[in-house]
Amino acid sequence: MSAWPSVLDALKSLQSQRKPSARRLTPDSKVGFALSTRDRFVYTMRTIKSLDADGEFDLIWNDGSEHNEVSELSRYFTFRNARLAELNYGVKGGADAAIRFGLRRLIELGYDFIGLIENDLLLAPGWFDAMRAAFDAAVEDNICVGAVSALGYQSRVLEYRKNYSIDWARGAALALFTREAAQLLLESYSRLEMTSQQIRGFYAEYFGVALHVPEWAVGGRWMDGPMTLDWGYAPLLYANGYASVGTIPSLARDLEFDVRTVLRTDYVRTEQNASGLAHPTIDPANIAFPADEGNAGSDEATEAATVAPAAKVTR
Repeated sequence: MSAWPSVLDALKSLQSQRKPSARRLTPDSKVGFALSTRDRFVYTMRTIKSLDADGEFDLIWNDGSEHNEVSELSRYFTFRNARLAELNYGVKGGADAAIRFGLRRLIELGYDFIGLIENDLLLAPGWFDAMRAAFDAAVEDNICVGAVSALGYQSRVLEYRKNYSIDWARGAALALFTREAAQLLLESYSRLEMTSQQIRGFYAEYFGVALHVPEWAVGGRWMDGPMTLDWGYAPLLYANGYASVGTIPSLARDLEFDVRTVLRTDYVRTEQNASGLAHPTIDPANIAFPADEGNAGSDEATEAATVAPAAKVTR
């Protein structure tokens, strides 16, 4: 059990200030996921077969492939549990364009919960039920949840609570947002870019936590630079009172890379359940923030900040 204090009070303080719209994930909730694909036939086949182990959600398949194998797969693959609600072809413009297309389309179709899935994950049976359970566990702690995922990396966890994690990063690989959180994300998308320094500053200022992220460090030096836009998802949500939570353990695995080698971390494991804060606490009063970093609680927090040329990728 961690000796560091919980971030729950800081989170509830943000919720009290921002007054986010709370929503429960119930059996009657209308849930839709946007599956984004661009070639990679074998990965896509493994992803859709694994996600189809669970049901009680709709799927809209948005394909931007250059070759016809994946688009043909979308026509002949028969889902047994998930309900394929819509197929869209020619979704071009890169990952962020596909993400925005998926969010926008699910909002237009009236879903209560709006999800993203990329075509390079292997999902364990029960992944969706586990996401629902993690969401419910956080709600029982009086947390207003904005996003939940079954893909969890140890280095991306703020705190291990009982039966769920509070996460400081939430990528687009696998995420389920409340409708309100998805609308906020879509409206703010062009202003999401942050540097790793800004992200560390945000969590130091609002949660009093010093993020120790192995993939951002080379020896004793911290790397800094503009990150891909999905690194801004969780700070944006927290700044508006919404939490990002995850399942314990992680029920998704990456097909494209080895997480230990590339991200220098591991997946969230069962034994970490209820083990407490995952990063050391600091006194925010002792931190000096650069004048141009901005405040993530305002529009300026999500404006682009170009410090170094290399972008880092989240999941």
